[in-house]
Amino acid sequence: MKKILIFISLVIVSCSDKPVNMDTQLYELAGKYLTKADFSTIPFYNKRVYYGPAYSLHKNGEKKEEGQFEYGYKTGVWTGYDKKGNMIYKGGYLNGLEDGLWKGYHKNGKLKYEGKYKAGKQIGKWEYFNIKEKLETEEIYFSCNEKCEEKHWPKACTIEGKIKSSKNI
Repeated sequence: MKKILIFISLVIVSCSDKPVNMDTQLYELAGKYLTKADFSTIPFYNKRVYYGPAYSLHKNGEKKEEGQFEYGYKTGVWTGYDKKGNMIYKGGYLNGLEDGLWKGYHKNGKLKYEGKYKAGKQIGKWEYFNIKEKLETEEIYFSCNEKCEEKHWPKACTIEGKIKSSKNI
């Protein structure tokens, strides 16, 4: 019973909701983010896949991006910033790949692009806007459906995420 209590207290002490700096406390290995050897004073918690909030910084000290990790992969909504601290993108990740709605922004804060990802590939309609937020370009990206999947299964689709059509407006 004593060993179980010690183990539970170690786990509770080593878990934190405080964001960590990805550049100094984590490293990437095959797409997964792991804690460095000196991440914690508790040896059990070192060199493990990271789970929790994180951020990275530009060389000038401004925040570059921030978001959440689960099982060592980027997950949930991530936000990116330029060197002056202006938001330049906001989009979702699932298991380390872009997934869901993504939006990019001009330096003036106006919408630059908007579209969706699925498993790291652009899908459906993407819209691109000028600095005054006027629609300039629409692109349609191929998305594999059941008919397409029947043709190539079990292999991966070779045309998913490629541009199906593009038009300037």
